[in-house]
Amino acid sequence: MIETDLHLEPNEASDLCRVFDDAARARHGWDRAFVTVLDEASAEDSLALLLHADGTGLDEGWEARRIRADPTSGAQRTEDAEACARLDGFVYVLGSQFGKKAGPLSARRSWIARVSEDSLERATADGERAELEIARLRFGLHRAVNDALAAAPVEILGLGAGARNAYVEATIARGEEKSKRWAGRIRPEDHPINVEAAEFRADGRLVLGLRYPVTNDGHPLLVEVADVDALFTAPDSVPSCDAVWWLEDAGDADAPVGFRALDSAGDDVLNAVVGDLDATNKSATVLEDHPQGGRAASEHRRFRLPATGAGGPLGSELIHHFGDVRRVEGVAMDHAGHAHYVIDEEGHVALRTLVID
Repeated sequence: MIETDLHLEPNEASDLCRVFDDAARARHGWDRAFVTVLDEASAEDSLALLLHADGTGLDEGWEARRIRADPTSGAQRTEDAEACARLDGFVYVLGSQFGKKAGPLSARRSWIARVSEDSLERATADGERAELEIARLRFGLHRAVNDALAAAPVEILGLGAGARNAYVEATIARGEEKSKRWAGRIRPEDHPINVEAAEFRADGRLVLGLRYPVTNDGHPLLVEVADVDALFTAPDSVPSCDAVWWLEDAGDADAPVGFRALDSAGDDVLNAVVGDLDATNKSATVLEDHPQGGRAASEHRRFRLPATGAGGPLGSELIHHFGDVRRVEGVAMDHAGHAHYVIDEEGHVALRTLVID
């Protein structure tokens, strides 16, 4: 495992995805380029590039660059970027759809954004600001995912009294008291959702990896969004989520795991990082209700999504176990088949490269 420490401000890095084609990287002398997102910033301030100089070893030649963006709308109205994915020349970024560790759910975290790779390249080369399209979803994705989970043939880990009060009941009360546009989107039987991973299938469907909730047996859940463009053209509508999958060989009831990151080369073979349901020693309401949710170590697993089917259990292959390293936030495979991980560490962004023969 090759270790590289990079510095960004703020340093709360989440997720990782490849960016730029061969020609674009060659124009700048890079052989590898990744996007990561910084979850302590608003969407327009959350983008950063991790770049590797062509011809240098994997233990050197890395550079981190912040990308500033001009939002088309919603400036400074978003927070908690957690996932990024690339499709057809655009990088998509999602908010967690969750809330702070003590609740309630936050509409500022209910959003999706996209930026073109051309705009990213210009911002990198010329110092321009990239153009970022933001769609504020006002819990529409929360509603769609909860409806999909309720219809799926799998039992979801029960919501404890603390989380129900902090995340569900408190959010419902706030929406009614303040006559929010999203009032009614949160229902008493709902689960709060924490989206920390996203990737596109070969057919363009968006796959969301949930850190929370998980199945009653402690397995991590995937939910498919049928039409990502609809999130931008009709952000106030509830999108269609019609397939729920879970990794039946990852996690268990005593040490449940959720998704932390997803990556694919576009062929429905997904690399994933799975790990604990929330960070320990941070007064997380989820762990107060489910202490076992802080036990699991992080793992890199690989699996294939079937070309047909409307969800169900999946098997996976263990690629790497991270041992005591817990805060693994992103994974991306490069052209040589090596796995790159971004790890959230105090004071810096830690990039780790696993050289796979």
